[in-house]
Amino acid sequence: MRSSKRPTPKHDERPKNRRAAWLVRAALVAIALLAYSDSFGLKLAQDSRVIVAQDTRIREASARNLALILQKDYWWPLPGDRLYRPITTASLLFNYAVLGNAGDGAGYHWINFLLHAGNILLAYELALLLFRRAGPAFLAAALWGVHPVVTESVDNIVGRADLLASMAVLGGLLYYVRFTSYSGPRRGLRAVGLFAIACAGVFSKESAAVLAGLMLLWDLSFPALAGLRRRIPAYATVAASLAVLWLVRARIFNQAAWPQFVYIDNPLQSAGFWTARFTAIKAIGKYLWLLVCPLRLSSDYSYNQIPLSGWGDWGAWLAAAAVAAILVAAVARRRRDPLMFFLAGLFGIALLPVSNLIFPIRSMMAERFLYLPALAFAFAVVGLLYRLGSGRRAPVAMGVLLALYAGRTFARNLDWRDNLTLASADVGTSPRSVRLRDTLAKALWEQDSRRNIDAAIREEEVSWAIVEPLPIEWSTELPPTYLGIYYSFKADLMGGASNPQGRAWYEKSIAMLLRARAISQAAARAFDEAQLAHGKPLGGRIGMPELYLALGSDYYSLARYPEALEAFLQGRSLNPGMTMFYDGLADVYWAKGEYDSAAISLETKGMLEGFAPATLTAIARIYARIPDAACAVESRGAGPQINLNCPKVKSDLCLAASDLAQAFMEARNPAQARTFRAEAAQRYGCAM
Repeated sequence: MRSSKRPTPKHDERPKNRRAAWLVRAALVAIALLAYSDSFGLKLAQDSRVIVAQDTRIREASARNLALILQKDYWWPLPGDRLYRPITTASLLFNYAVLGNAGDGAGYHWINFLLHAGNILLAYELALLLFRRAGPAFLAAALWGVHPVVTESVDNIVGRADLLASMAVLGGLLYYVRFTSYSGPRRGLRAVGLFAIACAGVFSKESAAVLAGLMLLWDLSFPALAGLRRRIPAYATVAASLAVLWLVRARIFNQAAWPQFVYIDNPLQSAGFWTARFTAIKAIGKYLWLLVCPLRLSSDYSYNQIPLSGWGDWGAWLAAAAVAAILVAAVARRRRDPLMFFLAGLFGIALLPVSNLIFPIRSMMAERFLYLPALAFAFAVVGLLYRLGSGRRAPVAMGVLLALYAGRTFARNLDWRDNLTLASADVGTSPRSVRLRDTLAKALWEQDSRRNIDAAIREEEVSWAIVEPLPIEWSTELPPTYLGIYYSFKADLMGGASNPQGRAWYEKSIAMLLRARAISQAAARAFDEAQLAHGKPLGGRIGMPELYLALGSDYYSLARYPEALEAFLQGRSLNPGMTMFYDGLADVYWAKGEYDSAAISLETKGMLEGFAPATLTAIARIYARIPDAACAVESRGAGPQINLNCPKVKSDLCLAASDLAQAFMEARNPAQARTFRAEAAQRYGCAM
């Protein structure tokens, strides 16, 4: 298995006939299917829940939605990082709308598994080229297919981006290896095919750009008989795919807001140069250990699970020594051992874009980043075992390792059933992860808010304790906001404001929500400053409307009406379409005896969602308190109706429309404000 020539499998090194070849491939898929057989009943967890629930582009297979997928970023309509993955989003549309999976996880998990199975077969083809023997190639592909670290990419639906990108990288590399064997028009057609594969990769996930580096690595590892001239078209087509990606991204993101800085996702974004690189190297050391011993896995490594490193961090030095040893050995033995040189390069090149060594990305560490690098590890393990072993010892050892990894994968799948099982399992591995503690608290709350309230509070208090020492500009409003919500619910359980204990919990909730508000407002100021600094217009406001809804409700419960009014109005300026703010405003105005304002608030709500019977009943109750509004509501067979011929009603509806338009202006949505003004002028004859 040592050669300086380009590996070329001979016919007698493959299974002897086509039927045997298919049986080998079927066996690979069957082994993976056994390892993932308990994953098809999983629900949607983590970011998968968010993107499937909130991306309206995937709800219907239509030309309009396909156009939106091509024209908008990956996280649209939510604000997010500068990611553009239209092929991945289109695949989710296929699940949701074409297959009809909607929010049912089974179909998504089946597609993810099939993509992973396809990648295993591509890995087998690559292993045949490298090992030139079917036995080691089979074991290498199988080991990668069941390695526990790849479960995040397979079990987490948003891991589909890794699956699609890796398929393009592996397929593109195999395509390139055979590229120079063609000449004339056929080579031109092959170049077009390689361009299509490369584009499919980078438009699935940006990290597929490593294809160009792996092609160069292949040529350095196994010098081709054909000269550079015959390979130039292949490199040119892959470079062209990167140019297309750059042009499309520039067009998309020139119109988009500059992304919000989120310190807790990756503190390396604000760390000094050497601190950031030293910490990134320590993370690589953790990756290497996870590949060897994947017992303690985690879906999240956010702040402060991996503390920033310094010169005295022995873990970082140990990781640096391991990386240096692998690098030196691979380079020193490049001519004598091109296989290991290629595998070391494959690991490094595949990991480099997400390693934070070149530039900081959104996450400090994530197991999904190991999907393609784990291939190099699996191949290296097989190669080393076959060199060290003899006779049947190597296959036996590989069989044992394969069984252990497959068993761990089978067990890990069940952790991904939902957010509660996942966070409960992972909090032992990442106890200092702020997002993981926050996720566990929310999952407990969602499962049974009454029974789990104390457990949810405990987890959220741990989450808050992790970030509380941070400067306000680096903190996050998530833990204090939800902690305030849980405190408020506890107050309700304790009898509310009529009970001293209940009042104490309300006060505790308000104190926490005020901390959250300060953090949120600091983040909003920083976001606006970033837009101006990068020449972007000030678009919509950022913040958590739920924070202000909870704060206003607490103030209202304590009869602190002016403060409740202020909180509801502040929240409305973030999201005027959130109708619960108008209910809160109406309650405050009613309690203050300002019935005209209460009626206008509910009429504003009616304009947003339609005048539902419950809303009409509430409006009628308010107008009954207003002396000159006797004609405002009339009873009909279907229930109470607003009498548009009543002068009081027409006047109030115009005031409501004006108030709603002003709210959208405050939210920096002038187009929606103009829409409501025009509708009010047409429907009610308002002078807007």
